[in-house]
Amino acid sequence: MSASEAAHILETESQVTFRFSDGVEYYAISKPGELLLDVARKNDVPVTWQCLTGSCGSCICKVQEGEVSSDTGRLLSLLPSEAKEGLRLSCAALADTDCVVELDYPSTFSEDHEAHQDTGTVTELEWVNYNTVRLVMELPEDTEFEDFEAGQYVQLQVPGTEEWRSYSMSSTVKELPEMTFYIRVLESGVMSDYLRERCQVGDQIPVDGAYGVFYLREEKVPQIMIAGGTGLAPMLSMIDTLRQNNFRRKPVILAFGCSHEKDLFALDELSMRSDWMPNLDVRTCVSRPEGEWDGNHCRAQFAITADDITHEGTQAYLCGPPAMTEDAKARLLSLGVKAENIHVELFESL
Repeated sequence: MSASEAAHILETESQVTFRFSDGVEYYAISKPGELLLDVARKNDVPVTWQCLTGSCGSCICKVQEGEVSSDTGRLLSLLPSEAKEGLRLSCAALADTDCVVELDYPSTFSEDHEAHQDTGTVTELEWVNYNTVRLVMELPEDTEFEDFEAGQYVQLQVPGTEEWRSYSMSSTVKELPEMTFYIRVLESGVMSDYLRERCQVGDQIPVDGAYGVFYLREEKVPQIMIAGGTGLAPMLSMIDTLRQNNFRRKPVILAFGCSHEKDLFALDELSMRSDWMPNLDVRTCVSRPEGEWDGNHCRAQFAITADDITHEGTQAYLCGPPAMTEDAKARLLSLGVKAENIHVELFESL
């Protein structure tokens, strides 16, 4: 290789700075065509990741300096607005120039939240409406699954198959070894078919996790949560965690929305939490009511108004179908919530 050829190769390499929320920085060299996640893993940068396919969103980062493109051949769990803001999934991102990417979690997060594998026993299976079940599982008493953040998810292996599906817990870490989930049951789908046709108390379900960087952040500021359908599950975990931590000083607003009254569920649970937490304001919304409806007649995001944004540090959490979370994020931004304080989790029912 000639000196000119070597110089050309060096010119096409890029220096990537991985900057964590606690100020810790890691530096690495990215070769042409090398994915940022591969660069990070090769250089022992403690980034979070899980699926490697662009569908889970765990490896999300934000470009602060330089040019970082995305592999458009992958199905990415990014909202269009997030991509415009400079967010990228490192498993599908390429450093086109020297760049700085920020991770919205501390450098110790992966070390402090190591994933574990175990097997849970189904203890309850309750149909809470015509297409949603409440699934409760009990892990072994000696499980190493000792910790997770409110809002995170685990993978469950569908019994009798090699397929895994991801679901957020509605329970809290203090309820371990018990885990609770709300899962939508579709007309077809490997998990949906199992829950509808074969699931019984006593079944054994392998569990892997916890994963994800959608979790409860700063607790000393107002909290806004917008949930569509079973996107309510991680919000319940967050609300209960705030209650268990004696969070009483700032308002917590939950806007929970479905298309029709028949799609709603867990209303009694929400009512109980409102009784337990005077600072919790639950706004149940139906966008297409079919009869008499006493609640909010709108999509969940429109139950939030400018009067609800009372603090510049207000934290917002969105979980639901992509169209809902995209619209909800745009609304919150228009109401003055800072982009860096809006945390989004997309879900896919399978």
